Amino acid sequence: MSTFIGTVLTFLITATMQNLVLTSGFDASLMLKITRQPRQIVRFNVLLLLFSVTTTCIFYPIDRVLPTTWILRMLRPLIIVCITCILYIAAILILNRLPHIQRRVRHLLPLTAFNNVVIGVALLLNLQVSVSFWQAVAVAIGASVGFWLLCAVTAEVVERLDNPEIPSSFRGLPGILVFLGLFALALMGFSSVLKLT
Repeated sequence: MSTFIGTVLTFLITATMQNLVLTSGFDASLMLKITRQPRQIVRFNVLLLLFSVTTTCIFYPIDRVLPTTWILRMLRPLIIVCITCILYIAAILILNRLPHIQRRVRHLLPLTAFNNVVIGVALLLNLQVSVSFWQAVAVAIGASVGFWLLCAVTAEVVERLDNPEIPSSFRGLPGILVFLGLFALALMGFSSVLKLT
């Protein structure tokens, strides 16, 4: 359970940082636009699931072959970034042959690739114990499902924050950030209560 809560906290931080730092404007953020359209949430998370599982399937054998010197271990994030870049290019090439799908998902690919790197670095690299290939794939699937849950919960909050009874200063991004902060605190509280041994 603490792994799940840690994963959800990672996604909360990722979503917040992506919205605050890596976009040109707060309301123009693609992530917030995605949370307002349920079909976009599903498309985004299916792409994220495909990227995460494929990255795991490629990264796991490479990581097992690498020697355990600290220099090579420091290059692990770079390996994940390179794998994600190759997957991104491959996805664009595949989508060019499928124009009916390309129109629906091409705008989601950059955000998917970025979140894939975050998931790869945060989860695959920080596993404290040696895991099998299938456990690593399960972590990637769990991370994608956790991110989908975060998007679904955020979509519900965005919808409820449009209520005219809420003060105007808490509508939109300020209300979402307050919610995400409180949600992260609640999950952190659960992480200290529930321990898996």
